[in-house]
Amino acid sequence: MAEQKQYRYFDLIMAAFVTVLLCSNLIGVHKVSSVNLPLYGEYIFGTGVLFFPLSYLFGDILTEVYGYARSRKVIWAGFGALIFASIMAYIVTSLPAAKTMSPESQAAVTLSSDRLGEL
Repeated sequence: MAEQKQYRYFDLIMAAFVTVLLCSNLIGVHKVSSVNLPLYGEYIFGTGVLFFPLSYLFGDILTEVYGYARSRKVIWAGFGALIFASIMAYIVTSLPAAKTMSPESQAAVTLSSDRLGEL
């Protein structure tokens, strides 16, 4: 039987890649920020762009160190995690609110789920 090669940090890098991908797409899109740049002025951006470049870094590390086949599996795992998280977010925001929830909180969740449906 052929001995399988053990990779020391593969699981850690895969988890980091999927985590960064989820954070950039779920957490980052809810906040719009701005920064004043010299010679340009105010620059407005979605904060997800702060996380997303890290996924490229992890993708490059995976490809260079572990090869294309393993890198592809990790990218598909990240894609699957995004689909699962999107479906779960849709289900959770579509559930009826409890009577103890304030009208402001209900409106905020409804607004978020309505915006999710537009995407």
